[in-house]
Parts: sequence; C-alpha cells; structure tokens
Amino acid sequence: MKLYNSNLSPYTARVRLLCNVKGLNIEYVDPPGFRTDAYRKINPIGKIPALELDDGTVLPESEVICEYLEDMFPTPTLRPADAHDRAQARLIARMSDLYIMPAVRPLVFKLFGREISPQAVTEAIPNLNAALKDLEALIGEGGYAAAKQLTHADGALAASLMFVTAILPRFDVPKPLEGYPKVAAYWTAISKDKHIAKILGEMQEGIKKAFGG
Repeated sequence: MKLYNSNLSPYTARVRLLCNVKGLNIEYVDPPGFRTDAYRKINPIGKIPALELDDGTVLPESEVICEYLEDMFPTPTLRPADAHDRAQARLIARMSDLYIMPAVRPLVFKLFGREISPQAVTEAIPNLNAALKDLEALIGEGGYAAAKQLTHADGALAASLMFVTAILPRFDVPKPLEGYPKVAAYWTAISKDKHIAKILGEMQEGIKKAFGG
C-alpha cells in the first residue's frame, strides 16, 4: 500500500501513528501537488492523506483510512474494547477535527502567505480558546485522550496540539495551553509516548521546513 503523505499535515500524522503501532509496510510518498489535476487523477478530493490499496483503490480522508486500517489489521489495536471508551475516543478526535484545527487554520494560512481576512485572523485565537475550554472538560485522564490507553484519538489530538503549540507563539501567544491544566498535562504526558513522539518529531520537521524557526 501507498500513503500520500506530508509530514506537515496533522491528518497524515494520525495515519502514520496507526502504521507505526501496527508495523505496517506502507510506502510514504509525496503527492503531485495539492488539489492539482495530476493529484485529482489519483484522489478526486485532491487532499492528503490518501491511501492507495494494492488493487489500485484510493481511500481519502484520515478518519476513513484509520478505520479501514483498524478493520484490516486489528492487532495491535488503537480501538478501545469498551463501547463507551470507543465513543469517547471518537468524540475527542472529532473535537480535534471540527473545533481545534478550524480555529488554528486561518493562522496557518496567514503564515503561508495566503490572503486571509483580518476578521478571520482576529477571531482565530478566541475560537481556539473556546475549543480548548471544551476539550478541558472532556479530555481523558492517565495521560491519554480517552480510555486511559493509546487510541486513534491521541493521533488526532496530539497532532492538533503540535500545531497549537508551534503556531500560536508566532502570534504573540507564548503559552497557548496556559489556563487549561488538564490539556497541558495531557500534552506533556502524551509527548513522551514513543509512538506519539515519533509523529510529533516528523511534524516538527515539517513545520520548521515550512515556516522556519
């Protein structure tokens, strides 16, 4: 199998987490541009990640890819055995996708030099603080996002928090997790997990390459 990948992307990072934990032999390749005609011939959505299967089928979207890999390669698993714990893990992953990353995205686009409205930039940090406040109320304990074990939610959340902690200081917020003690404790703990540390290190290299520093 082949994963269209970028080390900068938090969405590809969560897929690489599953690949690492499960010991899968998957080739990581750069896409031929983003949303380009050449890449859309491979993946009609034109975004990363996308997983190309052995039969040539291409699966887009990180959550879909992670669920597929869990179904196909169930051991070792990052899917909790208990239904409530599975729901909690999915909840945290969704919070990362729907609230944290959308709040940070305008700031990332600005660093890339894209034309972003001043209002979107102004609203980004308050929106992020609202998301972090909600996360503070719902995040799991024991150093993990949910279920007191490593799950796919950790791939999603840790990768998002890498963006938060790397991008916000560039906008005069040196301690973006200050005021959210449970989130900050989670960030400190999860960064020490060997599998998470690997994907965060790869993301950090991607961020340095893209934005310097």
